[in-house]
Amino acid sequence: MNYLDNVFAEFKDGDNQQQLELYLHHRDLRAEFDQIENEETTSMDPEPGLAQQVVIKPGRTKDQQSPFVKLKRWCFSILS
Repeated sequence: MNYLDNVFAEFKDGDNQQQLELYLHHRDLRAEFDQIENEETTSMDPEPGLAQQVVIKPGRTKDQQSPFVKLKRWCFSILS
């Protein structure tokens, strides 16, 4: 495994704190981290091979976000 594969594996296997630290540390990989996060939230389909569309009601958007996304948005709100 090369360095990037290790970073992505750490991100996938890490808890919210580790994911946030990697996200903030590797600025150039943020698009890939976002893609991994999106894959994880949409890959929870009940039947293998079938894609499930995630529908979020407008009033519950913040409730259904992953803790990583919440932390990421909170950090950026402090920085701006």
